[in-house]
Amino acid sequence: MKFQLLGAIAALSITGAAQAADLTPTEIVNRHVSSGGNVDAIMADYADDAVVLQQGRAFQGKDAIRGLFENMFKRPAGPAPSAPPAGGANGGGAPKMNVTRVWEEGNVGFMTWEMGPMKATEEFIVRDGKIQVQTIFMSGPPAGGPAPQ
Repeated sequence: MKFQLLGAIAALSITGAAQAADLTPTEIVNRHVSSGGNVDAIMADYADDAVVLQQGRAFQGKDAIRGLFENMFKRPAGPAPSAPPAGGANGGGAPKMNVTRVWEEGNVGFMTWEMGPMKATEEFIVRDGKIQVQTIFMSGPPAGGPAPQ
């Protein structure tokens, strides 16, 4: 009985790992995007030794990548507003990221998105259900920044 239980636990562990490995790059990218800025959910998609390349900088390993996303998704201190501010795009807040396309070629997932005047393409090399390498190519002024003259 004891060995049957151990065998069942081992089988479930193998099945869980196989299911994670079976996710396609598109599914990984969609899960990554649907996190809603939840850094813990985002980090679950990365391999321990992953690398993110953005604007000439390399962030290697989960600690460095976590720092990148924590900085990116900083929220102001204090309680959340009860209602969005009036006026402007998105009720006067920062422009919202609009994903325009997600696709894959082999083990590479791709995503294009826009946020105000900024446009970006991201590439995700996925192995064994985890992001190994992510590159982020952006153009245009930062969202909310001054308009080009």
